[in-house]
Amino acid sequence: MAPNLRSRMYTYKNTSHQNRGAALLWAIVLTGIFVLGWITSAHANAVISTDLPDLVEKILPGVANISSTKIQKTMAYGMDAYFQMWGVPKEQRQSSMGSGFIISKDGYVFTNNHVVDDADEVVVTLYNRKSYKAKIIGRDQKLDLALLRIRDKDGNVPADLVVSAMGDSEKTRIAEPVFAVGNPFGLGHSVTTGIISAKNRTIGVGALDNFLQTDASINPGNSGGPLFNFKGEVIGINTVIFSKSGQSAGLGFAIPMNEAKAILEDLKKYGRVPRPWLGILGQPLSPALQAYYGLPIDHGIVLANLVEGGPSETAGLRIGDILVSVNGTPVRENSEVERELYKKKPSETVSVKVMRKSKTLDLKVKLDELPKLNNLPQGII
Repeated sequence: MAPNLRSRMYTYKNTSHQNRGAALLWAIVLTGIFVLGWITSAHANAVISTDLPDLVEKILPGVANISSTKIQKTMAYGMDAYFQMWGVPKEQRQSSMGSGFIISKDGYVFTNNHVVDDADEVVVTLYNRKSYKAKIIGRDQKLDLALLRIRDKDGNVPADLVVSAMGDSEKTRIAEPVFAVGNPFGLGHSVTTGIISAKNRTIGVGALDNFLQTDASINPGNSGGPLFNFKGEVIGINTVIFSKSGQSAGLGFAIPMNEAKAILEDLKKYGRVPRPWLGILGQPLSPALQAYYGLPIDHGIVLANLVEGGPSETAGLRIGDILVSVNGTPVRENSEVERELYKKKPSETVSVKVMRKSKTLDLKVKLDELPKLNNLPQGII
């Protein structure tokens, strides 16, 4: 009996020591977690309360306010004498405000295309209140980006320009803190803070929708301005807001910086981004059309029209064909066709699959460069 009793007592004591050890270990772990959380919270508060003003102070000189002016001529046949009598000018100046940021020491500035679209004069004002006339070097309507270059009165690049560092938008994470700088309502350099609310947002603006969403306040006049991370790097270009009132509703969208960097050299070299086109006008295949014609497919683009002499007509596509895939990728919406198309360059060949009545055809289309959008019917791909 005694040996068994001692054995049980030994086991009980050993277990007791183990329980005490486990409790002590858990106490140490929990204390460590608490201390680590306190340090992290303190560091985060320090970044917001101390480091952020210092960071903003460094980057503000690299952000620009942009004013574009369009001269609209007043035309009224036989009314010149009347206008002269009452002093009505024949030309009226329409101005709009936006934002931008300096990307290089040689005076290049990024902004939105819609900020300078059809502008006759563009003026860039820096944080030091110095203003410079800007030349539009290149524009891309599809991505809504424009590249400007500033010069002083003597035609020289202004000295001591502060360049905004361009970050890697792919590494940006949801809930990462960010801040926007711009020219809301023409008030001048203004800073708002928030987080990245979402990535890869498609909001129906165009085929290249791939926005960063942020709740940092963005208002009219912020367009073209930078969205910074807390390293002081530009990760996005503020472009669109969703709002019923026309003012910030916590739904702002920015073009990822990587997409802007990808077209920078094209804007410098060509003044545009050479993009290919098929020369088609189509609509997505609906369930009603599928049922009416008894089609064996549930996706595709029904070709309603072809541009005469365009790439698709030259390749043998016909009105009524159903475009099923591009580059081997099934397509259901026009925007999907464009996304696949823009993986190619003008003069390259793209493979398409179409259904013509009951037959499936594989065709090759030699691409041309997309003409100016102003000369094309809306919806042409």
